[in-house]
Amino acid sequence: MVSGAGLKAVAVAGVLSAAVGGAVIARADDPSGTAAQAGGGLAISTTTGSADSTLMVDRVAQAGAADKLKVANNTSKPLVVTVAARPWTQSASGVASPNRRAKLSGVTVNEGQFTLAAGASKDLTVTLDAVPPAGFLYGALEVVGLPSDLDKSKGVVAGYRLVNSLRYNAATATYGLKAGAVKVLRTGSKQTLALSVRNTGNTIAPVTGSVKLKGALGTKNGALKSTRILPGKSVAVGLASLSSLRAGRYTATVTLIQNKRKTTLTKQIRVR
Repeated sequence: MVSGAGLKAVAVAGVLSAAVGGAVIARADDPSGTAAQAGGGLAISTTTGSADSTLMVDRVAQAGAADKLKVANNTSKPLVVTVAARPWTQSASGVASPNRRAKLSGVTVNEGQFTLAAGASKDLTVTLDAVPPAGFLYGALEVVGLPSDLDKSKGVVAGYRLVNSLRYNAATATYGLKAGAVKVLRTGSKQTLALSVRNTGNTIAPVTGSVKLKGALGTKNGALKSTRILPGKSVAVGLASLSSLRAGRYTATVTLIQNKRKTTLTKQIRVR
């Protein structure tokens, strides 16, 4: 819910068009490669610029790089549309979401707020003003559409929110993963054995891999769920459900893979 004027409630039809995964990052883009849409109400599509047709903005970071997008109002009423570039936040569980309290430094949108008539569309330009010292920048483009007569409306009013990726990649990709401690993640009644993994590189290439847990009663093998980790961030990568492991000591052999680069490590684990 997005609060409107007074005590009005606005029901938002949101699309986290796929990242870094709503999606775990980690992709916030449209899997169809055409346009992100919220129930046919508000849509955004790429017109020029992106190197990847499934992403709004995906290019090597270059000062002045511009991408042209189109926002369309497919509803029967005018919408007040707000467009902003936001930095990502990523939790230890891997879930990424735009930080709505901040703007993505170095990225500008030529028009941040406008009213779209029913059935109308508008072209926008998203520009990277300067290349950050790190050489890369990852963020989100948030598009929010609310009825222009929101203040006069009663009851629940439908609004729309689209979130898409902004990926300004380093000219030369570097890959690096640093493993930390093994911990127990608790989600409700579910408990998962997880390994803290930090991305020390400059890409958000997905991390996959495998785990082998060897104990007194035998060996358990498993695959690691594909996870995108923002550079400099740490994410708890699930190894196994605790419900599938008996109490005792285990040797965990974990292989992490990112862009075909493998990191193998061994951890001693005690399950109580």
